[in-house]
Amino acid sequence: MCLKVIRRFFALIIVCVSASNLFSAELEFNGIFYEQNAYIKNPAMQSGFSIQGITLNGKAVNTDINTGLVVVDFQKNGLKSGDQFTMRIKYNDAEPPIIINRKAFASASTFELVSAKIEMENGSTNLYLTIKDETSPMPFYIDHLRANKWVRIGAVIGKGGKEEKQYMLPMTSLPGENKLKIYQINEDETQRCREVTLEAPQKNAVELKKIVQNKKAKEIIFTGTTEYIIVDKEYGNTKLRGTSDKVDISPLPKKKKYFVSYEEKFKKFKRKRK
Repeated sequence: MCLKVIRRFFALIIVCVSASNLFSAELEFNGIFYEQNAYIKNPAMQSGFSIQGITLNGKAVNTDINTGLVVVDFQKNGLKSGDQFTMRIKYNDAEPPIIINRKAFASASTFELVSAKIEMENGSTNLYLTIKDETSPMPFYIDHLRANKWVRIGAVIGKGGKEEKQYMLPMTSLPGENKLKIYQINEDETQRCREVTLEAPQKNAVELKKIVQNKKAKEIIFTGTTEYIIVDKEYGNTKLRGTSDKVDISPLPKKKKYFVSYEEKFKKFKRKRK
């Protein structure tokens, strides 16, 4: 008789544990440690509190989870400022926990622009940036001031870290001074930005040499490599754009008028019927 009671008792325990696991869920939170603790609202339940356990980068966090406000001390768990982390919170899915200060761990840009220069190499023009004190790996966007408007010319992926790193971006520079803006965009859409004015290696402006429209070729030829945009005159829609010393205009619809813009200049032309 006692043996039957014992078996029923252990069977009841197994059923309870299994039922408890059925209602378990896991919250994953990724961020960057900026010397702030995480504060987590831990809902109270009839049998205690919702949170059942917390791991940080795969290791169990030693903190009191039997309280309405759970504090995770990242520094005591081996993280340094700027370290990325993955925190997993196991909880009863009937009452999910809430990370109160999650914005404190969003990507935030900090960097110092050590130097910037434009160089010509084998006929190509490249922008070189030397940067240090990057809080976290984030892309750097580069805008070029053209005709009093900022135009994005590209982006490079920042690697993060305090040591100096050099990044390269192919670009088309203008003769003389070139004003550039180097910036990163935070998760809250704010920007950390640095502006520089650099002297271009080439001294002579690129000109439009000729527009050819015959049986052999239909192209615009420049005196050097330049960034160009071709728009239709009627609606202002961009039809062709790129960087080259010549443009194949055969794909353009015939008998229509266009503008070709280059080096802060523009010229009107008509696509011939031939």
